[in-house]
Amino acid sequence: MVLSSIGAGALERLRQRGHTRIYKKKDVVFRFGDPGLTLLIVSSGTAEISVTTAVGQKSILGVAKAGDVLGDIACLDGGPRSADVLALETMEAVEVQRQDVLHLFREDPDSAILVIEALCQKARNASEMFEVQTMQSGQARLAACLLRLLSNAVPNEAGQLAVKASQSWLGAYAGLTRENVNRQLKVWAKDGVARFEKGFVVIEDQDRLAELAQGDDH
Repeated sequence: MVLSSIGAGALERLRQRGHTRIYKKKDVVFRFGDPGLTLLIVSSGTAEISVTTAVGQKSILGVAKAGDVLGDIACLDGGPRSADVLALETMEAVEVQRQDVLHLFREDPDSAILVIEALCQKARNASEMFEVQTMQSGQARLAACLLRLLSNAVPNEAGQLAVKASQSWLGAYAGLTRENVNRQLKVWAKDGVARFEKGFVVIEDQDRLAELAQGDDH
């Protein structure tokens, strides 16, 4: 999602050069290894970004939402897709061809500089996510992942932030089993930290969640 950082004006110029695509829930948007000939600018809906190991273990890398760009890395370097992307709900996006993206950078060098900066930030984010996955404490991993998902959270009727996610999906994102996620959420519900409710994880104490993400189990 590097190209999300190039600025509203440049992003709008890319939109004007593309055409609208509609994806239904569970539609495959990209597959790992596919040619990177296009990118997508998400207009509405969400998509899951993941990788699957040779033995079939799936790891969720993140969620794209409106305003994000999908497939930009492969589109920029002309290489294959580096992850699978699946629509989590009906998603509308603008598809732009690689030649149009490169043409924009030739016209607007400032946007190219912003992309370089965004690539550096993406590398930092990848390092942070690797650190999360290598945390020994499952509680810390789950807390850290929920904090990363807060940008996609919505307020519930009580005004609390709620992250839409199944327990199985959270397990794949945090590198835990569904059973471990369920067990941890039950503990947090008793402690007033977070609870699972009708397909959402409701965050009750964000400060405490941040402490737990640092490995503070006390």
